[in-house]
Amino acid sequence: MIIGIGTDIVEIERVKKAISPAFMAKVLSKNELEKTYEMSEERKISFLAGRFAAKEAIIKALSDFEYPEMSDLDIVNDEKGKPEISYKDYDLLVSISHERKFATAVALLQNKE
Repeated sequence: MIIGIGTDIVEIERVKKAISPAFMAKVLSKNELEKTYEMSEERKISFLAGRFAAKEAIIKALSDFEYPEMSDLDIVNDEKGKPEISYKDYDLLVSISHERKFATAVALLQNKE
């Protein structure tokens, strides 16, 4: 059963203007931040925008229970590229999409029963 839902959309150009080491450290987990070292500048901006949207969506889905820091949320991609989130004992699903100008995400919090 779904007990929380969140969605967010981010304009990629706004992320491009805001990108800095401090902003990246606020949004990305240590693991995600390390992944950006191998990325082109364009891919880094797109990645950051998608992660920002996803984490905003996750925080909204969790809002009845707590408000984690973005950097505490570590989103990893499985072997097929599907994003997965493991945070505490919550059962969370997340989907991230990118378009030329926008990144968007949806998160669902499910009851473990």
